[in-house]
Amino acid sequence: MLNFFLEIAKITIPGLLVLFAAYRVMRDLLRNAERSRYYEIKKETAKTLNPVRLTAYERIALFLERMKPESLLIRVQTPGLTVHAMHVALLAAIREEFEHNVTQQIYVSTELWLLTKNAKESLIQLVNTSAQELPDELPALELSKLIIDRYSAVENTPIDMALAALKDEVKSFR
Repeated sequence: MLNFFLEIAKITIPGLLVLFAAYRVMRDLLRNAERSRYYEIKKETAKTLNPVRLTAYERIALFLERMKPESLLIRVQTPGLTVHAMHVALLAAIREEFEHNVTQQIYVSTELWLLTKNAKESLIQLVNTSAQELPDELPALELSKLIIDRYSAVENTPIDMALAALKDEVKSFR
């Protein structure tokens, strides 16, 4: 009887070891195949998403450059405007430009988008405080001078900080 169990054990134990080894090999093969599929999908997604992300970075850079007071004031300045009319036109231009680029937040980091929003808000605040200090009926040129003087007095503006963060993010993106 003992010989019978020894004979069964001689057959069963190697069979179980082979079964266990086959299970481990198959499990590893399936994991590797799954990883390969995952990286292939990721690679294909990157091929289509990367150009879109780069376009988003370009659009945000353009938005920030257009929000610099020197650029913004030149675009909005019209002969005969008063401080009040210029104030309204500047706020409308800032909001319109921002709304035109709001969808870009999907493709950039949260930090970069917050810096971009902060740059816009600080510019609005600069325009508002500058306009409040001048009589409404003065020529718009006075408001423009005041905005440029105040903006130039700040060493590291929110727009410059957002542009620097954008450049850093694009460098790390590659």
